[in-house]
Amino acid sequence: MRPGKTLTISASIIALLAISGCVSSPGAMEDSEVVNDKRYVNEFVLLTEDGINISVSHFVNGKPNVCVLAHGFMGSKHRPYITGLTEKLSQYFDVITFDFRGHGKSGGVYNGTNEPYDIKAVLDYASNYGYEKIAFVGFSLGGIQGIYAAAKFHDVDALVTVGTPADTEAVIPNAKWLFWLANNWFGRIVLQIWVRLDGSAEFPRPVTVVGQVSPIPILMVHGRDDTLVELKEAQTLYQEAKEPKELVIIEGMKHPPDLPVEFYDTVVSWLTELLTQ
Repeated sequence: MRPGKTLTISASIIALLAISGCVSSPGAMEDSEVVNDKRYVNEFVLLTEDGINISVSHFVNGKPNVCVLAHGFMGSKHRPYITGLTEKLSQYFDVITFDFRGHGKSGGVYNGTNEPYDIKAVLDYASNYGYEKIAFVGFSLGGIQGIYAAAKFHDVDALVTVGTPADTEAVIPNAKWLFWLANNWFGRIVLQIWVRLDGSAEFPRPVTVVGQVSPIPILMVHGRDDTLVELKEAQTLYQEAKEPKELVIIEGMKHPPDLPVEFYDTVVSWLTELLTQ
């Protein structure tokens, strides 16, 4: 293939990714900053048990409880839906955001199986910091890995999943172009703008472990108009989960990052009611 033609195809694929709703443009990386005398942001790196550097942002607001936010596939802690929820939650909680391995400023590659160790590193940090309660909010991929981490480690007080499938393979018919890119060398080169992939990435099935999350309370939020992860996926997860559990279906909501005000209000209300009792 001629270099010029390759560049043209690459540009077309990148444009398709950008307008698809699955990803947004890579955000600018921010340095640590003091917001005011009582609020500041600490940027640092944590090391996972398997030796991967994880880039972390800690929004310290002087609150006794903390919410950890996890982005979706090809996302980062700088995506608007992460920063937007961070801003709203910061009225009531401290907030920690991070980049999964293979994403953003973190090291390593994404493989679908070791990401719970990224979460564990962040949650261990939050626990050692001295927070009274820790909540975890995961978007799509973040929700998948959040379920696995909660089921395995049981080290959070609340779990929220957003647009999360019961079985990752169920998404393939709705995003064939994305899976085609992820499964050939040319596509993986293009995707490196957003994610660095292991050549043998697994397809997680959180439905197989969601029943082990209990007794941690879980809120599942899903959009009625999500065409990437269909509503039946959330309903399947909900059926397999044990109490305490709640499923909220938001009319008109699509897959992240396209999230309405009602979504943010739902998550903030549920977490504040649960964690500030």
